[in-house]
Amino acid sequence: MPLKEIRDVTSHTRLGLWRMDETAAEMLELFPHLAALEMPFKNEGRQREFYSIRALLATMTGNKSLLIGHLPSGRPVVEGYNVSISHTRGYAALILSESEDVAVDIEQRGDRVARIARKFIRPDEEAATIEQMLTLWSAKEALYKLHSEDNLEYFDMRLVSLSPSRLLIENMKRGQLVDIRHELTSDYVLTYHPIETTI
Repeated sequence: MPLKEIRDVTSHTRLGLWRMDETAAEMLELFPHLAALEMPFKNEGRQREFYSIRALLATMTGNKSLLIGHLPSGRPVVEGYNVSISHTRGYAALILSESEDVAVDIEQRGDRVARIARKFIRPDEEAATIEQMLTLWSAKEALYKLHSEDNLEYFDMRLVSLSPSRLLIENMKRGQLVDIRHELTSDYVLTYHPIETTI
């Protein structure tokens, strides 16, 4: 079972990462309770994402009966939890909290982000390297999820500061600063909120 990691981000928030190595059929062998769910996708890759997130949910909570629904906006909901979901090639991420607002984004590492940089990097933001661009892209995706009711556009979010482990981004519609944690590996960039208080 390629569970990559489950960690406590705060005393009320857990983050899980899954490396999607199994086929959809193998996921059903590992987690037979998933067979009872109605599969909305025909594509094998989307099926793997669907099952991986639900396997993470069951593993992180110890509750196989929890279901993931979606609001009309597309935002995921789980009874008793604030939740955020993300996928990228080969990985799935889930963050859960009983009391805190949460958001997570995971993006495959690569240079394709440079081709669209002008669409999401404001003139008053600095992201000079591919890694900084990718981190900023992912952080803005996380902030968009965190404040989904604001219907943020990329230029409604402004990078204030970037350090080796966190970003401070302003939701300009609210005039609110938000801490976003970021981690860069050889495969992906991961961003999430809330962040550990020790960072």
